[in-house]
This record gives sequence, structure tokens and C-alpha cells, in this order.
Amino acid sequence: MGDIVAALQSAELIPSVLPTPPKEKLNVVFDGINLEPGKEIPVRNLKNAPRVTLKCDPESTFSLIMIDPDNLSRKNPSVAEWLHWLVVNIPASNILEGINGGQHQQPYGSPAPGPRTGEHRYLIVLFEHQGRRLQVQKFNTRAKFN
Repeated sequence: MGDIVAALQSAELIPSVLPTPPKEKLNVVFDGINLEPGKEIPVRNLKNAPRVTLKCDPESTFSLIMIDPDNLSRKNPSVAEWLHWLVVNIPASNILEGINGGQHQQPYGSPAPGPRTGEHRYLIVLFEHQGRRLQVQKFNTRAKFN
């Protein structure tokens, strides 16, 4: 886990976006490419939602979020955090096999940074909520998610 924490700190995601380090490493695969902390992946490989898995308690329920804290750009994050994906009430069986269940409150929206906006950081986080289901309203916008 030290490499993940170091990469998140190096990218200035901890503590500015993520207040505390993750407890487990997610397995995230975009278009056949395994995501590693700090690894750059071409935008063309981000068109489809990734496969996200984690070994977990089979009785748990999860929510997943993917955000871009650098939208419009890192120097001008005027619409950050940009919500790329939000799935709530995911049964553990779907986390063990790859997310294909749960309530998609915001369907996957592939990253499409504008020209001359520099590199963007993307954060995918999975939250466990100990079996209780969340009641979340649909969002009208992806901008300024918090």
C-alpha cells in the first residue's frame, strides 16, 4: 500500500482531494490496461468504463466514484470536481467479479480533457457501507461534484 499512498501524495491527491489514504488497492483495468498508481493511460483507452474488482466481505455493499479534480485544468479547476462515474449500492458479488450491478446514479462518462489543459488526474474510489443501502438522488450535472 505504500506505493499507492506515495503516488497519491506525489500527485497531490492526498489530502487535497482524498482526506485519508485508501485501505486497499483496487484492481482497475481500462481496455486491457492494468491501472497502477500514477500510470498514464492514453485517453483513447478510457472510452469504456473500466473493470473494477476487489477482494471483499461478501456481505458488504459499496459505492464507486470516479472524478477529475482538474477540470477545466489543474491551474483553473473551475468546474472541479468533475464527476465521471457514480454507482451506489453495489453488492459485494459485483465487486468480486467486476462492477456490473448497483444503481448507476451517473453513468460512466469517459475523460475528454480539452486541448491545452495539461495533464489531468483521475481518482477512482470505492466506499464500503457495511450492508446498508444509500439513498442518493440523480445529479443534473457532472460539474462541481462534492
